[in-house]
Order: sequence, then structure tokens, then C-alpha cells
Amino acid sequence: MEALRADLMHVHFGTRGGVANSRPVIPFVMHWHGTDIRTTYHTPKGRPNVQWGADHAAAVVYSTPDLRQHAEPVRFDAIYLPNPVDFAELPAWTPAGPPRVVFASRWENSKGGVEQLKVAAAIRDVVQGEVVLEGLDWGNMASEAEALGVRLVPRMPKAAYLQWMSGAHCIVGQSSGIMGMSELQALSMGVPVLMNLGEGYYVDAPVLEGDGPEGLAAQARHVLEDPLAVSAQANARAWVEKYHGPDAAVEKLAGIYRGVMAGH
Repeated sequence: MEALRADLMHVHFGTRGGVANSRPVIPFVMHWHGTDIRTTYHTPKGRPNVQWGADHAAAVVYSTPDLRQHAEPVRFDAIYLPNPVDFAELPAWTPAGPPRVVFASRWENSKGGVEQLKVAAAIRDVVQGEVVLEGLDWGNMASEAEALGVRLVPRMPKAAYLQWMSGAHCIVGQSSGIMGMSELQALSMGVPVLMNLGEGYYVDAPVLEGDGPEGLAAQARHVLEDPLAVSAQANARAWVEKYHGPDAAVEKLAGIYRGVMAGH
């Protein structure tokens, strides 16, 4: 009912175009988050719904830079709207106890699961039992991660998940080349993040990259020698505030909204 009184709708995820389809007099912004335009769009069942949203939306935005190649062929004027981080919900970074390396993403192809397993094996071989490796019990490759020596923890509510990450000495980001919300949250807390990024996706991102799994494993050993010093040098919170802070996101989104309403 609230939507009926709105001047503008913001529809999250491409398969939910039906929400706007029932009220065609209200202009809407379609927000693609990943799987919707990367995968679902290319299925016979999902494509008509996603295409309807692309055709009828007053504006289309997408949430990660890798989606550009998927979004623009479907909607030529699609706009990259970086995911904003809610700094207020983040706990303090408090690494304690045995050194702990946390794999923040689920173990599946969309997160670069095969490569992530190689990274886990490389880190295991480098630390030789001196470090606890932890990851989520989530994804079709989770059992393979466990077989490599990663201690799996169950999926948990958001607050508990953030608390879990805040106790890590370093975080291994997904192996897909992009930063999801987990990586951005970890950087915002000050946790050193290891991952290789897609070329041209980010400007001076404060993550530690390496030459393949072995290079990332070497970075992990370096971080674990003095996580606090590595964190201080990275100054990652300032970078997240600049590119993924809520103020920047709201300003950009407000501009999109103003443009939509000016056309109606």
C-alpha cells in the first residue's frame, strides 16, 4: 500500500519486475545485484521477467563493476551504483587468540570457488598448522574446503557474521575478482583482506594481491607477522568511505532519482 502513494519505486533484483508491472503509472528504478542479470537473464524462464524490467524502468543501476558487461547489452544506459557500507553496524576489529584466517564467501562458482579452494590449499601449506583456517559451511564446494583443512562454521545472522569476521587476523576475499559487501565490511573494520581483483574494476583498492594462490599465501604469511601494522598501512576505511560510503551512494542515487522525476 505504501508503494501506491509513492512518486517513484526502487525495485531490487531483476526478477521482481512484477512489483512494478502491477502499477505501471509509477516510474521505477530497476536495481540489478548480480545473479539476476549475470545468470537468470540467460535462462528461458527468467529472461522475460528481467527483460520487462529493463525495457520499462525509468533507470537501471547495477551494484558491482563486473556487471557492466552483462548490464549494458540489455540496457545501454545502465549505471554503476557502488554498494554502500553501513559503518554504524560494524563491530570493532578485535583479533585475538590463535592466528585465524577467515574465508568470507560461500564456496561456489559465482564466488570463484575452484580458485578459492586452491588459495585455501596454498595457505594451508604455507602456515603448516600454525594458523586456524575458517570458512562458511555454505556452497556446493564447502565439503572440499573442509577436506583441505578449513574449519567450517554454520551460516549465521548478519550481526553474528560481522562479529565472526571482526575476530579474524586476516580475511580471504572471494576469487571472482570483485569485492562484495563482506570484503568491503572487512576493510571498513580494518581487517587486512587478501584477494586478486579484476583489472580496471577499482582505483587503488587497499587489498593485498598476489601472483596466483601461492602469491596470496605469501601475503597471508606476511600479514600474520603483524596484522595491526599491515592494517594501519592500508588505511582501508578511508578508501571505503570515499568509494563506498553511504553519503556518496545517497548523493549519486538522489541524482538518478531527480533525473527520473524530471522526465515524468
